[in-house]
Amino acid sequence: MLTFQKIKWKNLLSTGNAFTEILLNNTPNALIIGDNGAGKSTILDALCFALFGKAFRNINKGNLINSVNQKGLLVEIEFTTSGKHYKVIRGIKPNIFEIWCDGTCLNQD
Repeated sequence: MLTFQKIKWKNLLSTGNAFTEILLNNTPNALIIGDNGAGKSTILDALCFALFGKAFRNINKGNLINSVNQKGLLVEIEFTTSGKHYKVIRGIKPNIFEIWCDGTCLNQD
């Protein structure tokens, strides 16, 4: 079973250069609510970008970068599965893709 621990991002869509961090393991269930434009879909875009390299919505990958800063998009997600702790770091401008398992960076080849 995959258990998400936390996700954090910066310079993704309308979010700025300071990290937005959400803890996903405080309760067994979560409900995300908010007004239009509050960032609910941005959470899904961050999650999908970290795991799959593309947005949840039909957004061009280059358009995920904050239009003001135009660089430094970075998403980090942490989860556990099969007794191991993983951290995935993915970014654009600069391009970054790292997978960490129990504190060790995995060979990207």
